[in-house]
Amino acid sequence: MSGNFFKMDNDIFRCGLTAYEFIVYSYLIMKADRKTMTCYPAVTKIASECNMSVSQVRKVTASLVDKKFITKKMRYRKTNNGKNHQTSNLYHIEPLPV
Repeated sequence: MSGNFFKMDNDIFRCGLTAYEFIVYSYLIMKADRKTMTCYPAVTKIASECNMSVSQVRKVTASLVDKKFITKKMRYRKTNNGKNHQTSNLYHIEPLPV
């Protein structure tokens, strides 16, 4: 088999995710590093790629965190004036809570 593809556990269909949750969860799995199961796409990038609004992505990622499908860590970097500026979030894909 060749081409761009990713694997996802078949049990995902038994987890009761909404369509939006399924799309965002699938996107995060697609972007995740296979060893660490982490990724850090910007919310605006997720929204654009998944064809939904930024506010919808924020609601969905919060729901996926609540349902323990992912963990989310805010990332920051120092600016030239010494202040912290939030960059993209770090998402970690958790084992399916089946």
